[in-house]
Amino acid sequence: MIKRQTKSELRKQLQQQTQAFLKQGGEVAEVATGATGLVNGSYRNAGFILNPQRQERTPLNGVLAQIDARKAERTQRATAAQKTTRQRKKVIYDDFGEPLRIVFE
Repeated sequence: MIKRQTKSELRKQLQQQTQAFLKQGGEVAEVATGATGLVNGSYRNAGFILNPQRQERTPLNGVLAQIDARKAERTQRATAAQKTTRQRKKVIYDDFGEPLRIVFE
């Protein structure tokens, strides 16, 4: 199992890398807060489109008609199978609730 670095180990590693960069002559430029998110003094508009062009829609009428036809075909087969039902047993009772005979319908 691979042991993941803890936050303190990660901080320590980043601190060492930063110190090594500075010792080699690297410099850290300070930037004013919020300045990095701006391009020429305004927010970058590439991330969102204010007036999108209307996209052409794909007509699905033919596809939906095929799906409906397949569904209708399945239901017709199912109803044809149901028409051949078995006879059901029906018990006929007398006036006192006693069973008299069994009739198949």
